[in-house]
Amino acid sequence: MILTLYRDLGKVEHWYGKIPGDGPFETDNVSVLFTSEDCDMDEDWEAYETCFCDPVNAICDSLLGMYEYDFLNAEQCKKLIPWLDEQIGHPNDKRFLPMYKELKDYALKAIEYNTGIGIECC
Repeated sequence: MILTLYRDLGKVEHWYGKIPGDGPFETDNVSVLFTSEDCDMDEDWEAYETCFCDPVNAICDSLLGMYEYDFLNAEQCKKLIPWLDEQIGHPNDKRFLPMYKELKDYALKAIEYNTGIGIECC
């Protein structure tokens, strides 16, 4: 999974609807993190769907899926934090614990910057 943190949405040069077109590559405005979960998305897709995509889509009204990208704005990140806290405390699948922690860190920064994060499920 690739997480993209945006520092300033005013610096985004291209938009595709509500999704920034800058990324996923490092710039002075974008930080990119390849998450450290221990799952292989191709082999463990059901776990990704059950433990990540389905709940995040329900909470954030997003469209994450296998090999899909979506952008969560600061308001969506605020909704995501309580769920991430629950998962960090009692993960459905411990392989995702590092990813949940990394995602929470990026979501908190997106809230602080009033921007958002891109999530690519790959």
